[in-house]
Amino acid sequence: MSMADTHDRLYLISGILFVFRVLIFITLFFFPLHLSSMGLSGWEIGMLMGIDSLTSLLTTLPMGISNDLVPSRRLTLFSFVLLAAVYFMFSEARIFPVLIILFVLFGSGNSLAQLSLKALIYKTTETTRKGSRFSIMGFAEHSGIAIGALVGGLLLVRMGYDKIFVITGSLFLLLAPFVCLLPKTMTHLFDPALYKKELLKRDVVVFALITFLYTYHWGAEKTVYTLFLRDCLGFSLSDIGLLIGVTVMFLSLGCLVFGRLLDRRVATLSRLIIAGLCLSAAGTMLLALATDKVQAYVFRAIHEIGDGSFMVFSYVMTSNLFSRARVGGGSGLLGQIAVLGTFAGALTSGFLLQHSGPRLPMMVSGVMSLGALYCFWKFRLETDVAGENNA
Repeated sequence: MSMADTHDRLYLISGILFVFRVLIFITLFFFPLHLSSMGLSGWEIGMLMGIDSLTSLLTTLPMGISNDLVPSRRLTLFSFVLLAAVYFMFSEARIFPVLIILFVLFGSGNSLAQLSLKALIYKTTETTRKGSRFSIMGFAEHSGIAIGALVGGLLLVRMGYDKIFVITGSLFLLLAPFVCLLPKTMTHLFDPALYKKELLKRDVVVFALITFLYTYHWGAEKTVYTLFLRDCLGFSLSDIGLLIGVTVMFLSLGCLVFGRLLDRRVATLSRLIIAGLCLSAAGTMLLALATDKVQAYVFRAIHEIGDGSFMVFSYVMTSNLFSRARVGGGSGLLGQIAVLGTFAGALTSGFLLQHSGPRLPMMVSGVMSLGALYCFWKFRLETDVAGENNA
């Protein structure tokens, strides 16, 4: 296959990943505000956001392995149809038990789509210039988050949640046919012994621990971030969308920059993870102390730059640690660990929110990122592993 075909394939997958993330994040950051306006307590909000993560926790590894056994584009198509149905039902849901069921389905569909699209990139991307190639994936994913949050903040003020849910569901159905254009991937028979050998390597275990501690802050953000901006700093819905949209672009652009620095050997994977975790933690902890909107922009931008550095590190490490035949299961394992960290962060932050307000949960999440840095230093994660996604 020619280099041009490889690039076309990468850009097609990344383009669909971008649109998928836009649609998800039109509402995702704003769910706590929606649930709060329905009269749910802080504990119930934390529980629902945690259920989304818990569902993903139970399904992510099987979904990852399924991408080694079933063509990833078929799984992507199924996930988009499922998400469309869930969004249609969100527009009518008002009862807590019904919301629990919908968040279970939402978490499943969201996880399956993420894993399948990323598995497509891991399985079809060339093994050279990994930094630049995976930075395109990171840019697509996180610029989608930025634009989704920005658009969501603007539209929700004018149209309300229920209409946006219906529109989002409709757009997922319109996007589904384009999935058929995605490349085919090789499938393999399930061999438990080979999966056990790859998934229990020392470096995989250490990387999983780092991932858990790092992704704790994702759960904190899902539960308290928008509430913090509204209640502590006086942000409106449109203000929140603008802040998230602008600052996440620092993450997206950071992915492109750090990926190219890695390929040019200006940066190493060790430097990326150290810089990433330091900046991410510092930005979060400073934001928890912010007293005005300008500080919020500055500190959040610092955090997002750190996340961009860590994301490039994470993408390349995942590709290096697992063979191409089992990278679906490998990325599924790491995704499951990330979901566990997110669930822990959401549940703990919901409890702290109930008793102390939103500042303390954010501060704790920054400390957890520093814990991830300590684990990297303590256990000496080998960043120069030579796995080149062998077949």
